[in-house]
Amino acid sequence: MNYRRIANTVHWSLLVLTLLVVVTGLGITEYQVITAVTFGLLGKALAFKLHLWLWIPFVIVFVAHVVLTVRPFGRRPTKSASPGTQ
Repeated sequence: MNYRRIANTVHWSLLVLTLLVVVTGLGITEYQVITAVTFGLLGKALAFKLHLWLWIPFVIVFVAHVVLTVRPFGRRPTKSASPGTQ
């Protein structure tokens, strides 16, 4: 896999994990609403269990996201200045 594909996978994974953390957090505090919205699939107990277990992959993917965004593997290509923009 190339750098771009890995970065895209990490970025999309972080988005999905963030949404899951928010939904499960709401499932703990506003469980009546979330249970109704998910048609009974996500109750308060399951939301609490998922919320506790999601922080580990969330932190790992977040750190990977930061590392890939900073790009310690090389400098970003810069655009050369066009004549007359000095």
